[in-house]
Amino acid sequence: MSKQPRDDGNDPIPVLGYKQGGGQIVPFTGASSNTSAQISASVRVVTLYSTVDAMFETGSAGDTANQVNSHFLPAGIPYDISLGPETAASLNHKYILVIGSNTNNSGTLYISERN
Repeated sequence: MSKQPRDDGNDPIPVLGYKQGGGQIVPFTGASSNTSAQISASVRVVTLYSTVDAMFETGSAGDTANQVNSHFLPAGIPYDISLGPETAASLNHKYILVIGSNTNNSGTLYISERN
C-alpha cells in the first residue's frame, strides 16, 4: 500500500515534483528503437506519456526495445517508473528506449524527470 499522502477521495497524491528543464520529447516509430533520451544522473523516477500504444525499456546506451519482450505503455495514460535503487546510482538505468507496439505505430513519447 502506498505511503503517499491521500486526498479527500483517498487517492494518493504524488509527492515528487517535476525537475526544471527535465522534460524530453522523443518521436518514435514501430520499426526502430530510440536511445537518445538520456535521464539525468540524480533522477530516480520519470513519468512517461505516449501518444500511441508503445513498448518501452529502461537501460544503458546501446540497449534496444522490441515488440515482443518489452513493457507495454498504453496511449494517453501517464505512467511513473523507477529507474533503479536509490542507493546504487551506478546501477540506475539512464536511458528510455521506445518502439511502437506494432509496425504501423509512430508516435511521440513525453518524458518528465521527477525529483
